[in-house]
Amino acid sequence: MQIDIGRFTLEMDYDPTEVVNCSDKKIPIDSIGFIYNCVFKQKQAFVRSVEAIREVYPESKIYVVSDGGLDYSFLQDEYIETTMEEDTVSPLKNISSSNFLTPENQKIIKTGMAATLDRVQRGIEYCGNPEWICMTEPDVLIRGRITYPESAKLLGTRINWAGYTETCVEMFMGMNEIISEFEGSSPVIRWGSVPVIFHTETFFKALKIYQDNFDKLDKITEKHYAPGTFDLFMGILFSLVGEPETYSDEYTECLRDPTWETNGKPIVHQYREFYEKSDFYGK
Repeated sequence: MQIDIGRFTLEMDYDPTEVVNCSDKKIPIDSIGFIYNCVFKQKQAFVRSVEAIREVYPESKIYVVSDGGLDYSFLQDEYIETTMEEDTVSPLKNISSSNFLTPENQKIIKTGMAATLDRVQRGIEYCGNPEWICMTEPDVLIRGRITYPESAKLLGTRINWAGYTETCVEMFMGMNEIISEFEGSSPVIRWGSVPVIFHTETFFKALKIYQDNFDKLDKITEKHYAPGTFDLFMGILFSLVGEPETYSDEYTECLRDPTWETNGKPIVHQYREFYEKSDFYGK
């Protein structure tokens, strides 16, 4: 079929713009590890987020990166490892579609992407290479056991899409042009996986392609101003092995869904009751 996005036409055997692209059959996730790639200084929110995980997955391991923030070593035990590292997120706040191509901003974007991959690999190793990984944040509450639709490898809401504006279309199609060079790949059209929940073995397959073809794929930073944001970056990686983000109805977002407190969905995002009032996001 032909899919038109802006001035571009894609020849696909499925509709990548479709939001709900999952099977009805759900499979429980029992083997899962948790990685906090950036917790910065949101101490109360982070501690509550960890407490929620332990209530639901008491034996899952948790790997924590404090990116230029507070020392969370007081939480360390046989199930939690913490480390202090560079803040690679804050510098991204000043990068936009109008300035991302400057040499200094390209360096910031690339540094952040490299740090993310390094932290995820270390986190997977610490967690004991579980079947699934949840790459999470302080404004996430896991309040129930998670399932995945049959055959899914990357879970998300697919709430965002490449056709927002003409500029957005141009940037995504620029990235997809590079991605399309790899046999069996799929375009990134929709994304929204926060927290990012992915199948570990598939991640490593995608990572090998990324590393083996880094000279080509590194140019993605010249096509989009924020390819390293966690939800989008994982979507890009998994697209290399033809695995688009799969819709999960188990996510709920506090700022979008007024029923989030009572709907019983296990994955809560944008929970900022315990955020510091001076934080960039607020409540």
